[in-house]
Amino acid sequence: MKHEKEFHDFLVKEVNVNQSGIDRLHRNVRTVQEFLSQNLDSFDGVELQGSYALKTIIKPHQRNEYDADILLYMKTGKDKKARNYLSEVYNCFQKDRTLAGKAKPKTKCVTLEYAGDFHLDVVPCIIRGKRHLICNRNTNQFELTSSIAYRDWFNAKANITSGNLKLATRLLKYMRDHKGNFSIPSILLTTLIGNNVHDNENSAKAKAKFNSLPDTLLIVSRRINSFLQHTPPTPRIRNPKLKSERLSDGHWDKDKYNDFRGMFKVYYDKMTDAYHEHKERESLRKWRVLFGDNFGR
Repeated sequence: MKHEKEFHDFLVKEVNVNQSGIDRLHRNVRTVQEFLSQNLDSFDGVELQGSYALKTIIKPHQRNEYDADILLYMKTGKDKKARNYLSEVYNCFQKDRTLAGKAKPKTKCVTLEYAGDFHLDVVPCIIRGKRHLICNRNTNQFELTSSIAYRDWFNAKANITSGNLKLATRLLKYMRDHKGNFSIPSILLTTLIGNNVHDNENSAKAKAKFNSLPDTLLIVSRRINSFLQHTPPTPRIRNPKLKSERLSDGHWDKDKYNDFRGMFKVYYDKMTDAYHEHKERESLRKWRVLFGDNFGR
């Protein structure tokens, strides 16, 4: 059975960051944006990126902090090196007593740590022609980024599913975190999910199959499982908006990929069994095997 109401209740109670947490994140992002616009001479705007922009953030497992990212556009300066932009942002935060205590320099960002809650990664970005470039402190080099194009790509996929794709993504991330017996970075999992909603499914008839969250979850999981089972180790998953970036590099070796491939099939089979179970109580029991005892309660 689908248990659509139970899925939405479960998201609210167990998966999503609660509204007060989201409001707190929004307030702090606005504060940071206003501070930078008034104190950073090279400030040129801010965009949301990552799971924050995609609205696929979930409640952190075992009280870990969750992270949110913002892209900080900066005006280019003559002869400025990559690490100069990062240092400029870090030094700017030192002007504020509160922000100075939170700011930590990292390789490609300056992180603001809101202890016990979340951390905000502020990623400097410059534009040269049509290229968006972020900065690497260690190599002192600029690197191509496609975070905004990626956000728009995933949002277009989600629109085909009437937004259910974002909810399904949260559920699969939750299952990954709470099962704990396979690992996959969120950007790689999100890309696999987005790849399995097709652009040619944008007609009203094709979109109808994604009308509910359980349907979307099952369809996307079936397609991912089919891809995994028909793809020998180890596939190279590329950023759909920056083909030179292989998202799987450094994350999947043969053993890690086989672990993920095998466990995903186990969970997909259980998902299919729960979805097609006609007895309500038994179906709930089967969904709880995947999502825990609080599902449907």
